[in-house]
Amino acid sequence: MSAPFLLAVCRRPGAIADDELAVLDQQADLAPGRGLDVINLLDDDCPDPQTLDLSAWAGVIITGSPLSLTGPLSADPAHERLRERVLSLSARLVQEDVPTLGLCFGLQSIVLALGGSLRDDVGEELQAPVMTLTPAGAADPLTAALAPSFRAYVGHSQSVTDLPAGGLVLATGERCPIQMGRWGRNVYGTQFHPEITTTGMRVRIDAYGDAYYPAHERAAVIERCDAADVRPANRIITDFVQRYRAAAPS
Repeated sequence: MSAPFLLAVCRRPGAIADDELAVLDQQADLAPGRGLDVINLLDDDCPDPQTLDLSAWAGVIITGSPLSLTGPLSADPAHERLRERVLSLSARLVQEDVPTLGLCFGLQSIVLALGGSLRDDVGEELQAPVMTLTPAGAADPLTAALAPSFRAYVGHSQSVTDLPAGGLVLATGERCPIQMGRWGRNVYGTQFHPEITTTGMRVRIDAYGDAYYPAHERAAVIERCDAADVRPANRIITDFVQRYRAAAPS
């Protein structure tokens, strides 16, 4: 049996966290106790990322989060602990070139851990804009099978300014210019959400209320999100796991 994957969760338990696990099971045949180990970086008893034996896992996935990596702390007393842990983990993953997929907050944490910055002027409401592969993305082993342009769900107030430490931009967006990147051979991050299916976007619309859109626009948000075919983006989850599951030692 190949090594399991590690899911580094960056949010509290709830409907969205449950949906993330369900999609990993549906798209990549990963579930807790069956090919997936889970740690929550907000938990009191979460291990220090510097003590983890990263060679024990075929790859690492860092989830999204409603909490910010910059600016004031939220009311959650574990917010600062999350920041410290995810930045520490991200730095190690890049340094050791561990197969990694950072999702939105995960991409941002990699960028900040490497000395980069975030910007506030190209955030995106809940929708599915067009992503376009760069020449590097068209040649990358993980994304080469994608069409040159594809739709993917987004929802973020901050975005990465650039990719420090030699990062390559793999996909750009209509509004947000950096939608996917890679460091080394194996560390990937997406600003968009390949882990969100059409069903999962409904979960987020319900959970976030008017955080990403005015409350009176809810019906229009549902309509535009339901109309988008994001299955090609969802395949990134499948292809990431299959690629590194096959490469992992038994």
